[in-house]
Amino acid sequence: MAPFFYKDNMNIREINGFTIQQTAKDVWAIDEFGIDIMYLIIGTEKALLLDTGIGIGDIRAVVRELTEKPLIVVNSHHHYDHVGGNGHFDKVLAHKNALPVIREQNRAEYRKEFFLQQEARPEYSYKASLRAYMEETAEYELEGIEEGEIFDLGGRKLETVFTPGHTKDCICLLDRDDRFLFSGDTIVSTPTLMLDVFSDTMGVYLESLKKLQSLKEHYELIFPGHYIRPIGGRYIEDMIQCIQRLLEDPMSGEKDACGMTRSQVYFFQYGLASVLYTLDRAKR
Repeated sequence: MAPFFYKDNMNIREINGFTIQQTAKDVWAIDEFGIDIMYLIIGTEKALLLDTGIGIGDIRAVVRELTEKPLIVVNSHHHYDHVGGNGHFDKVLAHKNALPVIREQNRAEYRKEFFLQQEARPEYSYKASLRAYMEETAEYELEGIEEGEIFDLGGRKLETVFTPGHTKDCICLLDRDDRFLFSGDTIVSTPTLMLDVFSDTMGVYLESLKKLQSLKEHYELIFPGHYIRPIGGRYIEDMIQCIQRLLEDPMSGEKDACGMTRSQVYFFQYGLASVLYTLDRAKR
C-alpha cells in the first residue's frame, strides 16, 4: 500500500486517474473522473466503500491503495453512476428495493447505452475512456439490507437510514460518533432529480427529509454523492422548505430540461436547495 503524503492543504492526489481527497479522519472521497463521488470509510478492523461509480477504470485497485482491511461494499441507490463498478467486487449490499433494478441493469446492452449518454456530461473529465469500459460486465453477489442495519467497522459504526425520494431505494449512512451523514443522492449541492422515470413522490421524499432532520443532533457534516464535499445541514432545512412549497404549488418552478426523461421538466430553488422535477412527482 502506497504511503499517504500531503500534496497540498486540500489533501488531494490522484490514483490511477481517480481524484482522491481525504475529507475527514479515515474518510476518503473518490472522484471518478468528474462523474460521481464514492466514499471509502475506514475503521480499525474493516472498511466500507459507499457506491462503486459508473465503472470506468478499476475502483477496487484504488481502494487497495488506500487500505488492505476487509471491505464492505454498499450502493446508496440503484442509479448506474453509483453501481456500475459493482463487478469489481465479489459481494455488494443495497437496499432490498434496489436489488431487482440493479440486477436488470447488469447487462452489456444497458451499460453501453448508459455510457454513451455520459459523454455529454459537462463534468466528465475525459481522463479515462468511457468507451473502453462500456461493455465490461461481471457477475457478483447482491444482498439486500434494510432500515437500521449497522455496519461495525471497528471504532466506527455506520447506520442505514432508508430515505426514498430521489429513487424508491435510496439510503444514507449515519456515523453518530463522528457526526457524519453519507447521503448519496438524497441530499446533494446540485439540483435533486425528482423525475417520473425513477423517483418516488415529493410527499415520500418530504418524510425522508423530516427523518434526517430529526437526526440532526447526530451529524454535523453531510457527504453527498456528487460535487462539493462535505456540505452543511442547512441543505436539509432548505430542501424541506423547497419540497413543501412545490407540494403547495407544483407550478412554482420554471421550465427546464433533463435528458433522463421525455416529460417536461421544471426547476425550483429555495435557499441552498434546488430540484429538477416532473409534475407527476409533485404530489403526496
